[in-house]
Order: sequence, then C-alpha cells, then structure tokens
Amino acid sequence: MAGPAETLSFVARRLIQFEQRFSQAGVERKRSASALFSQISQSIQVLVTDLGRDQLPHEACRELIFYSTKLKDCAEEELGPTETERLALALGEASDKEKIFLEYRSSDRKGYLTEELEKASILIRALANGIYVAPPDSGVGMVESPPNGAQGV
Repeated sequence: MAGPAETLSFVARRLIQFEQRFSQAGVERKRSASALFSQISQSIQVLVTDLGRDQLPHEACRELIFYSTKLKDCAEEELGPTETERLALALGEASDKEKIFLEYRSSDRKGYLTEELEKASILIRALANGIYVAPPDSGVGMVESPPNGAQGV
C-alpha cells in the first residue's frame, strides 16, 4: 500500500498525462486549471519544507484538502467524472497531516519521500505552466503573467 507521499506523486503523474486535454480547453478553463495546479504545487513545496524542518504540515495539508475539493469543478471535463473523483479522493486522503508527518518522521527513506514530493510539485507546476502557455483556441497566445507566480516555460 502506497503512503501519502507516493500517493501525491501518483496524482501528479496521472494529472500530467491529461495536459493535452487541458490545453485544448477554453481560455477561462485553462486559466482556472493552471491557477489550481499552481496552488497545489506550491502547497506540496511547503509540505516538503515543513517535513524537512520536522514540523507538522498544518497549512499545506489544509490547503491540499481544500484544493482536492476544487479539482472536480476544474478538471471533470478533461478527466471525466470517474478519474476526477478518484484523483480528488487520493489527493485529499494523501493530505492527512498526521499520516504524512508520521510516514516521513518514522521512515528510514526520508530522502526518497522528499524526492517523490518534490517530483510531484515539479510535475504539477509543469502542468500548470503547460496549460497556461498553450495557445487559446483562436491561435493567439496570452500575454499576461501566469497566475499565482507560475513561471513561463
């Protein structure tokens, strides 16, 4: 059975497989999805920092649980209802602060768990950036800054 860190990594790897579908969405859906994925990525990065400091990741986990509830509105058209529900549930369950803290704190493979979480953050950030920079349906690129500090590619 995969622990929380590996589950977050799975969610990230699964979401990025749908980048093409997200990039074909309308401009507002792309902006919304890009913003949500950027926020998820930032929260995972804060989670990594908190765990590295041996702190219970209260805020990061609270945010991830909140974002798991937003995933349905943001991604159901691209992922379908079954996959969206599965990933939202996995994201929410993997964001249990006590579970992830205990998994990390009691592990003899902290480096591996940190790496999995960092990869998850990077993949989701890449997804956010890829969606955002994809040209809108009209073929004209967006010129404004990416949402929530997302870096352009």
